[in-house]
Amino acid sequence: MNEVEFINWMSRNNVNRKVQSDVVSRLKKIEREIENCDIDEQYRSDKCDGLMALFLNMGLNDAMKQYPDANFPIGKYYMSTFRHAIKYYVKFCEDSGLLRVNF
Repeated sequence: MNEVEFINWMSRNNVNRKVQSDVVSRLKKIEREIENCDIDEQYRSDKCDGLMALFLNMGLNDAMKQYPDANFPIGKYYMSTFRHAIKYYVKFCEDSGLLRVNF
């Protein structure tokens, strides 16, 4: 995750500091809990659609079952905050163009 530039982007977009901290913390948890997860690589491969799928239906889905050791509040409303954090990062990537791959 391009943490410094992401935080700067959120600041420029008037995202509250507490929200910035929460979003970054959630993204770090995703990278830590999902085996071999690099959010930048996820963005490059499918714009994080695969990650977003993990958090559908509060994590009660077949995609999340692939990660039985991941420590998430599955079945709790709080799972939607992880999707929200991913959406922030996708928007950052789209706005910044930092992760565009040139062919």
